[in-house]
Amino acid sequence: MLRALRRKAEEVEPDIPLEVQPASSVLKESTTSNAAPVETSEGPDVPVIEQSPEARMTKVELQLTFIALSVTGFLAALDAAIVATAMPTIASEFDSLSQQSWIALSYLLTSTVFQPFFGRATDLYGSRTMLFIAMFIFELGSLLCAVAQNFVWLCAARGVAGMGGAGIEVVMMVIVSQIVSLRERGNYMGIMYARYAIAMVAGPTLGGVFTNYNWRWCFWINLIIAVPALAILIALARKLPAARKTNVTLRDIDYIGTILLSVSTVSLSLAFNWAGIVYAWGSPIIIALIAVGGAMVPAFVCWEIWGPSFPIIPMDMFKYRNVRASTANYFFTSVSNYGTILYLPSYYQLVRRDAQLISGLELLPYLIPMLLATTLVGRLISKTGRIRTWLWAGGAVNMLGTGLLIMLNGTLPRGVEYLFILICGLGMGFVFQSNTLSAQSEVGKELLASVTTMTMWSKSLGGIFGIAMQGSILTSVFKQGILASSAAAPYVTRLLAVDNVSSLPSDVQSIASTSYGNAFHTMMIATTAFCAPGFLFSLTAGKHKLE
Repeated sequence: MLRALRRKAEEVEPDIPLEVQPASSVLKESTTSNAAPVETSEGPDVPVIEQSPEARMTKVELQLTFIALSVTGFLAALDAAIVATAMPTIASEFDSLSQQSWIALSYLLTSTVFQPFFGRATDLYGSRTMLFIAMFIFELGSLLCAVAQNFVWLCAARGVAGMGGAGIEVVMMVIVSQIVSLRERGNYMGIMYARYAIAMVAGPTLGGVFTNYNWRWCFWINLIIAVPALAILIALARKLPAARKTNVTLRDIDYIGTILLSVSTVSLSLAFNWAGIVYAWGSPIIIALIAVGGAMVPAFVCWEIWGPSFPIIPMDMFKYRNVRASTANYFFTSVSNYGTILYLPSYYQLVRRDAQLISGLELLPYLIPMLLATTLVGRLISKTGRIRTWLWAGGAVNMLGTGLLIMLNGTLPRGVEYLFILICGLGMGFVFQSNTLSAQSEVGKELLASVTTMTMWSKSLGGIFGIAMQGSILTSVFKQGILASSAAAPYVTRLLAVDNVSSLPSDVQSIASTSYGNAFHTMMIATTAFCAPGFLFSLTAGKHKLE
């Protein structure tokens, strides 16, 4: 059915051969077509997104669009990273040190849950409309965070910001896919992923700087930096992709699917985040959360197949080999990526006894290679058309680097530790660039937004699971080591929060260093085990159109 639709579309709007398109090429579909909406297997009258607004853009306008999108995406990524070093201080001010993980988790949960919703809403209302809605929600959440008066207020505001961040992440990548040809997309995707690496470097560092002055600036900064990006996007608004008029309305949105997916994601995320830390693995609440979350998964899949005419996640996309390979690979590799970035600074603070600001800078051996690899791979894909090579390399290198991190124990030369971290960064740089392009290369325009959303969602879902899984293992083993010592046990709360450890007695610091090193070792063994399926799924990817 989908092949027939693509042939029909090609008769109306023929594609330009990839090999003859210039670097700032455009897909020369008519932007004034009065063609009726395409009927797909997803249901009648699915809106068709304009695919070639850049046909009306000058080179300068195209560059400004990418700069504005990159800055906007940078803020969404920064908001997830900037609290890494600020959480203990923020939680201490609100007397909620034991609940500090909610500052990060509340953002990650809503940003993951709402990504599929924004993907389908983009199909319905167009990238232009949904981008501005997402930016408004994100900035509103940031404002509420900056003026929060208690811990519950702050976490709720972080959830609002996460909703907006979900929309920004999804719509930004969809716009790139709509305005740049597949052949040249690698160059521009490299820019989009580069902002992620920059945010991961700047986030913990800025968080440490702002915390020394006033932690509320971690959120005020979002409103300040967003102003020039928003001004550019408003000026170019008419040239951003918009949806054609259709008979699809708000009533056709898959609300039941959204609820099922949200309940499943939140339940499982909370279960893995709380298990072994807040509640025992065998406690009734953990068992109930896993049971509810697990039951919602098959219920959601069945509903998406047989229920709505406009599903939030079209199951048709999983008929494609590369979509299956990319989404699975993204999930498993993200399990290692997110947690490694989050917990490496704590390793350097407790095991190496480095200052908070220095520990944030020690992520540079991970993030700079990831930035360079992402940019380089994008250019090589655009030049050679080869995607699978980097997909395979990413899975293998990421697994190798993660496995080497098992050896971190505070006794290796720092240069060796940084080399191991560098290998991890290279692997993720390969994965980021190749996964999305691999999935997009196999589907037609009618599934482009959904496939792009699915890859982003699987990355975020893997990140949430990774942080929860790694945090549970790390905290449990570390806590056992601390409580086993009569000297360190009274300081267990401060040590778990990595709060001003340098002021503790030297013997307590020594016990904490050894205990955290053992916990980090155990955590990385489990993390490496999750890298293996990611690599195996990358091997299942088929040949791409560009090859």
